[in-house]
Amino acid sequence: MGDDTATARLAPRSLVAVAGLVLATAGTALPLSMAAPTLSAQADRYGTTTADTTWVLTATLIVATVSAPVIARLGDNHSPRRVLLSILPVIALGLFLAGTATGLTQLILARALQGLSGGVLPLALSLTQRIVPPHRRTLWVGILASTFASGTALGAVLAGVLVDAYGTPALAWVPLIIVAVAEVVLVVSLPHTPTSGSRRLYLRASLALGAGGVALLLAITEGAKLPYPFATVPLLIVTGLLALAGWARTQYRRDTPLWNRAALRRRSALIAAHIMALLGGAALFGMFVSLPAFVEASDGLDLSIVIGGALLLPATAAIAAVGPLAGFLRRGLGRRGTALLGAITAAAGASLQWIAPHEIPVLLAGSTLLGAGVAVTFAAALTVSIELASADDVAGASAPNIVARQLGGALGAGTAGAVIALASSSTRFDTAFGIITILAAGVVVAAVGLPRHLSRVRSTE
Repeated sequence: MGDDTATARLAPRSLVAVAGLVLATAGTALPLSMAAPTLSAQADRYGTTTADTTWVLTATLIVATVSAPVIARLGDNHSPRRVLLSILPVIALGLFLAGTATGLTQLILARALQGLSGGVLPLALSLTQRIVPPHRRTLWVGILASTFASGTALGAVLAGVLVDAYGTPALAWVPLIIVAVAEVVLVVSLPHTPTSGSRRLYLRASLALGAGGVALLLAITEGAKLPYPFATVPLLIVTGLLALAGWARTQYRRDTPLWNRAALRRRSALIAAHIMALLGGAALFGMFVSLPAFVEASDGLDLSIVIGGALLLPATAAIAAVGPLAGFLRRGLGRRGTALLGAITAAAGASLQWIAPHEIPVLLAGSTLLGAGVAVTFAAALTVSIELASADDVAGASAPNIVARQLGGALGAGTAGAVIALASSSTRFDTAFGIITILAAGVVVAAVGLPRHLSRVRSTE
């Protein structure tokens, strides 16, 4: 539907379609983080323990990790429009079941259905490449990337407010309304997209990616509650790393499930992009756990939970505002320059929180810089994944980068929470902020590995 000429404008129907894609991305990103800060409230509602309710979060993350690459590949094979319009009602059903849940088991199953939301962003990116003129695609990639990141972050911020005002069912009703509106908008405005139907699904490779992610997520989120954790947790970590190594090995073979052979010649760029997403997600979510905890703790600022959540709002706003600018920055700075600017900004923000006095203005400045910087690197990493794919493989190519971001977020949140819970009270927050700074510095190192120039790969399959 989009014109491919350099002067093409976004047609009104296409503008409505991409607005619907933004709504779908926002509505499905919110539930991914809403469970984390409300586990104790869920435990009180269903008369169980906080340890048991962590499965509400774990089930969502596991399904998102396993399903994202499969859903993305299905979109490449059988039309991203058809697949997106099919899974949004399933996600809406999960939200409805969560809002009406009468027991913890129903809630966990409902949240598992919501985990399919991990595949929405790859499909949205694929559709954007089909309906947006070429010279505007980088802008919309940045908008969708920042929508996903800021939506996930905003979910953590809004969760406590919604629970206090309306109870835990509100955690489902708000995103359900957004998803329902997005479905209607997309049914009306999305153009029909062609199907290739010639590419294999490669379930074995996708399951290897999912299994590796699941093992690592279980080690991070459930390790302390597993039998014999000193043996079980290392076993899960080793298993997860081996599974991910097996998946990575398939990427260098002829029958790669996500990129064609020409793209693999630039595998160093892919590795750099995925490391940026992994470490950026870890730094961002480590901050989203550490900052409110420090503000609320008696050995921190000893302020209210409302202020702790409010301090995350500037970072969330920065993510939403700065992400779309990545496309404009790239025109002047190039791909590597844009990624480095974002990474250095994030590292500066993390360092400010770690080294400078822990006062509210300093913490606000640090979190805002960290959020803005990570938003730019997220957009840059996604752009690399997309440009290394053929036009028909965009969804599948972007899925691993999104999975890396989600795994990084779980890793950062889990590590920060463990440090705050287990470290000495005199050093626990300094240690947590220091780890976040190291993660952000790792993003800078990964950004150096991006090439300055990178052309889209033609399909050879």
